[in-house]
Amino acid sequence: MKLFDDFEAVKFPEENLMLITRSGFLYYIYDPEYNFWRKYRNAGNDHITARNYPDVTDKELKAAMQGVFPKSEIDFMRLCNPSQLCIRDMLQLLEADYGNYMKDDSIYHVIHSFLLKSDICHKSYEALRRLLNEAVEHKKTYEQLFCEIKELSFAIIGRDIFKKEIGIVDGHNSSSYFWIMPVRVIDYENTADLDSVAAMRSVEISIEEDDVDQYLTPFLYKYFDEELEENKKRNGVSGFEWYLEHNYFTFDSIIHILKDIADTIDALTSERETEYTKKLKIKRGFATHQLLYAKGMSEEEIAEYNATRPTEDDTETELIVDFYQRFIYRMEYMMKVGKEKGYNLISFMGP
Repeated sequence: MKLFDDFEAVKFPEENLMLITRSGFLYYIYDPEYNFWRKYRNAGNDHITARNYPDVTDKELKAAMQGVFPKSEIDFMRLCNPSQLCIRDMLQLLEADYGNYMKDDSIYHVIHSFLLKSDICHKSYEALRRLLNEAVEHKKTYEQLFCEIKELSFAIIGRDIFKKEIGIVDGHNSSSYFWIMPVRVIDYENTADLDSVAAMRSVEISIEEDDVDQYLTPFLYKYFDEELEENKKRNGVSGFEWYLEHNYFTFDSIIHILKDIADTIDALTSERETEYTKKLKIKRGFATHQLLYAKGMSEEEIAEYNATRPTEDDTETELIVDFYQRFIYRMEYMMKVGKEKGYNLISFMGP
């Protein structure tokens, strides 16, 4: 049965199931025996040939949809357990049900961030719905709701996820981030070959490339050793390579970097000028701290800001110091655990 857009509803008689597809890809499954809808775990990735399956009748579909003929994908989402939905689905449902609040950029952003940072996402989603229901019932202002969402996120997550800071992400972020982890070379014929390098991803961290450019390159460039065998054997690669190549540092080099960073922390807090504090004043990278973390800015505001991009970095000293302190801790832990497991290098690999 053709539905809306590219959605279709067909039967899978052998299993007594109803299948909802989009452009031939499976998205939702209904079990009539248990009156149970679920979003397919691999939704949008597994293709079936809908014409090979019998059509669902209007009567069967309305019965499965609690008497409502579906007009959009949201109608199927509503019948699924929230634990089966992705964050994009949750945001669409919230926009459909609480459009007046969700159209506010600050509300949308704070909810999106809350869901992204939640360990058990569907629990946060359910709590948000209760909060939004109360907001509608009591006609709360955007400002009141915004504050209540931030309070709720702190209660559920246990930390202030909206604290202004230069980010360090646990694990692997596949966006515009540098990936930092202990490694050891297995085959020295070509150390740029990923199959030649063992990586300890259990302690990997990711740092946005503009933050690496602004706050870490003064140290990384100084201590990058082109004569280190692992760096020399990267076929066709020379110098500190920014994109998708291992940049190898020995543990001793990292110790020197961390020592210089610790001295830079002292220099920044005491307003003492050093070779590093001078370099930190120079704006590097494409983005600025404001653009990286001020997610509520419109495209027009970003374009205007870029047109008059500053040449000096104006990030608050407290933010830089906090970042360096967290970075030192992560790197010391990374080396300690890496050494215990037989790793002898730290790799910085760009996006």
